[in-house]
Amino acid sequence: MATFKQYEKKDGTKAWQFKAYLGTNPINGKEIRTTRRGFQTKKEAQLALSRLQVGFENEGLKKETKDTFQQVYELWLEIYKTTVKEVTLIKTEIKFTKWILPVYGDLRIKEVTVQRAQQIVNTWAKETDQYKVLHSTAKRIFEYAINLGLIQYNPLAHIMMPNRNKTIISKKVIKVYSKEEVKTLIDYVNAKFPSYKNDFNKTLLRFLFYSGCRVSEALALSWSDIDFDNNLVLFDKTLTQTKNGYEISEPKTDSSKDTVTLDDKTLAILKHWQINQRKYMLSVGITDPTMIFCGIYKELVTHHAIYIRIKTMAEKTNLPFLGVHVTRHTHASLLLDAGATMKEVQERLRHASISMTMDTYGHLSKETKEKTVEKLVKHLNF
Repeated sequence: MATFKQYEKKDGTKAWQFKAYLGTNPINGKEIRTTRRGFQTKKEAQLALSRLQVGFENEGLKKETKDTFQQVYELWLEIYKTTVKEVTLIKTEIKFTKWILPVYGDLRIKEVTVQRAQQIVNTWAKETDQYKVLHSTAKRIFEYAINLGLIQYNPLAHIMMPNRNKTIISKKVIKVYSKEEVKTLIDYVNAKFPSYKNDFNKTLLRFLFYSGCRVSEALALSWSDIDFDNNLVLFDKTLTQTKNGYEISEPKTDSSKDTVTLDDKTLAILKHWQINQRKYMLSVGITDPTMIFCGIYKELVTHHAIYIRIKTMAEKTNLPFLGVHVTRHTHASLLLDAGATMKEVQERLRHASISMTMDTYGHLSKETKEKTVEKLVKHLNF
């Protein structure tokens, strides 16, 4: 829609002007309007508007806005955050902040070439084994720019994916504690003077090694999740970090929701902790605890706190610190040592597929098989 108007100039002569609406900026949703003056006739003003509209349709917002990668990313993010859990959003934003925006952020979407995209992914391949994930993540922004009508094709769809130098890549081998090292850790916490924190640590460490659950799952457990009569624990939630702190939410996969059998001694330790937890809390005026592994004032205990505690335990017992996932990995290793099948380990750890279990613990299975042969040779002794 446009309006044409004749006006009088300062020198007394008359001229024509127009005001016109050209469209909507797809980046910020604002209307784009323009005013042009100084035409001798109305027809001349009409012709100028026609040229402007044709040019705008062909060139889009090239002259009207700085359609940078950063701007399109911010628009995309507003929609993306409504489709994923907050923990996934946080991880995605980290990828953009650390890797993608520093190289793409200030570039105009229209000016990114296949050659430039190739240079970027080549550099990433030298610096991180996550380069393929980074590339596919950045690719989403260009696909969104196509939907907005800012570009005609995705330059990131036409690059050649490089292979990393095999000498750089080293397959991560899962490290675990031996049966003797597990006993050393448990003996250490059992010998500590009784207190809320020490009893908490004793119960948690036993529970982690004997259930094989994730630390985040243990920290989200309620007493109602323990079935003492049938020796079962229900895992159907997890402690998740958000921008505003920690909260208890559903696990990322449905396969993680399941019950796991517990041994009698672990259940007895849990029952003893349930009684002591109430006594400790009552001493500070707190009643009716619902969570198993919380602070004395019912506050959530974070992953970082457990990280520090297990690290301290390892240092005090002269054992290597292998991270907070070591209890879950060790649980799988000891199951295999005890003769459990890979399928049984998968079900115990609640993996979505047995291939996931094989990929993670396949090397442990091989070591177990080799030890089994050694036991046979030693037994036969001829």
